[in-house]
Amino acid sequence: MLRRAVTEDCEQIRHLMEILEDREFPSDSFRQVFAEQMTEERYVCLVYEEDNKIVGVLNMRIEAQLHHRNKVAQIMELVVKPAYRCHGIGTALFQEAEWIAKERGCEQIELETSAWRKRAHSFYERKGMVCDHLYFRKPAE
Repeated sequence: MLRRAVTEDCEQIRHLMEILEDREFPSDSFRQVFAEQMTEERYVCLVYEEDNKIVGVLNMRIEAQLHHRNKVAQIMELVVKPAYRCHGIGTALFQEAEWIAKERGCEQIELETSAWRKRAHSFYERKGMVCDHLYFRKPAE
């Protein structure tokens, strides 16, 4: 079942983020950021649930950007538990995100993904996304 995340989903979503990033997140700080996002309309967190367990999550931010005419939806995180992949869960989450972006007047959906995530790249290309930007980062010092 696909639905909007609620505050009580925090720990299950944290576990999925740990799968995505292959590292642990401190519960307190994760809970704080999650709670902040849950109160802001520009964030949309969707979960896919099977047997009362969250097996997939998509977290998206919608905002106006100066270099676009209209709002942009940015998928910040999308992960499905490994045992549930290739069952349409990622597609269901992505399609719902597309619908929400359209309803909110976004001109496009964008995302960043690690260069080594080749399966994810194929998934996004099958959804009609095009890789046409580079992403640079540096730790804040």
